[in-house]
Amino acid sequence: MVVLVSLAFPEPRAATAQDPGTLFNTGTEYLKEGRFDEAIAAFSEAIDLEPDYAEAYNNRGLAHYEKKQYDQALKDFKQAITINPNDEKAHNNIALVYYQKRDYFNAENYYNIALSLSSEEKPYHADVYNNLGVIYAAKGMHQEALDAYEKAIRITKSNDLGHTDAFYNRANLLYDQKRYDEAITDYTVAIDFFEKSDDADYDFSDAYYNRGLCYYNRGQYDAALSDYENTIERKPDSVWAYYSTGLAHFMKKDYEKALSVYRKALDIDQNFADAYLGMALVYQSTGQRAEFLSSLKKSCTLGKTEACETLKKLGDQ
Repeated sequence: MVVLVSLAFPEPRAATAQDPGTLFNTGTEYLKEGRFDEAIAAFSEAIDLEPDYAEAYNNRGLAHYEKKQYDQALKDFKQAITINPNDEKAHNNIALVYYQKRDYFNAENYYNIALSLSSEEKPYHADVYNNLGVIYAAKGMHQEALDAYEKAIRITKSNDLGHTDAFYNRANLLYDQKRYDEAITDYTVAIDFFEKSDDADYDFSDAYYNRGLCYYNRGQYDAALSDYENTIERKPDSVWAYYSTGLAHFMKKDYEKALSVYRKALDIDQNFADAYLGMALVYQSTGQRAEFLSSLKKSCTLGKTEACETLKKLGDQ
């Protein structure tokens, strides 16, 4: 799961050379340019000169966050709210650190505090609500998660922000609820956005794969195969994409294609139990009992419970 983070910076202070405000402005520029070590040094100098400089603590925390130094970031953000208990951005950033650490209890708490301190809805609240949606989904609070994702999407649209991961995350929740048509719509939004994006490094293969699963569950096997093909193109080592491709071919009774794809999955991972189970299904359907039992036993040996249970029923284990 990729978290899109909008980090809002306090307005730089007007200042003269080498006073805390100038150092803060310099550090903020370094931060925007991705020069995080230099940013940390500048903010630290500002703090040395002005120990109660809450914004400098907050921005130094952001630099530590970008370096994945989460404990140092948390320490700085908490110092910022010690100095200024009403600092909405620092509360939000504390929540973000806890979110990354998968401490959802504290993340939810600080996000809600940050929202309560805001007098108006801000564009970066789209990220806040998206992350809250992930937290609620992890806690099994599905309606609360859907509500949070919908708020993130509404803020994204009303502020013309382009995209939010809430589309993809909401699609996953809808898929779990077997609401495949709605899930397909959201996956398509995510795919369309990233297909047009300049960020060539962004991996959205899972959106293709999950949309393919939706099509498969609707019995639209050709559409599913197209999405699995796109997944494999972007993630050639995805054994599950190969497995699902084989299953779609199996449902179309293209048994040779199914076997070929399962073998490709085993070329990637020779211990992939599900591929042997898929082959067993093909051999069973084509009346090749010896191959059926051999594949079933291999799948069972590799830990596939369904294969072991089938063997027991057949009296072959």
